[in-house]
Amino acid sequence: MNIVSEYTDGKAETTGILMHKMVDKYYTDMIPYAHIPLSEMYNIIKRLPYRPDPQDEEVLMRPAYTMQGMGTGGDCDDKAIVLASYAKLHGIPYRFIAVRKADMPVLHHVYTELFLNDKWVWADCTYAVNNLGSPREEFAEYVII
Repeated sequence: MNIVSEYTDGKAETTGILMHKMVDKYYTDMIPYAHIPLSEMYNIIKRLPYRPDPQDEEVLMRPAYTMQGMGTGGDCDDKAIVLASYAKLHGIPYRFIAVRKADMPVLHHVYTELFLNDKWVWADCTYAVNNLGSPREEFAEYVII
């Protein structure tokens, strides 16, 4: 494991492209967790400490490093990459959604959606209070990245 992270320009589209590349390249980091059922894995990821990126930087962490609490990340995009990597390992279609609240000028949060039982299911494991399939709040803007 020689590449710890990718740095982006902070734009949602660029971040989305790099998140997908991280999943494609490192989804096998999740092999040690492959035996864990989805609902339990979701709960494991959401209990990982939230660690924001350094100020004025957008850092995307490799799944293994996020799971081990290494490096500088552990924020929404890092946890989304971990869940998407687990999903890819299990053949579950996924996508990333970038959102913004009404009082925010730009997209500021990203989460994963999983295609389960013929529909897209909300799977934001950023915070411990979230539950798989149960959105906590409405956002003013949603963009698939």
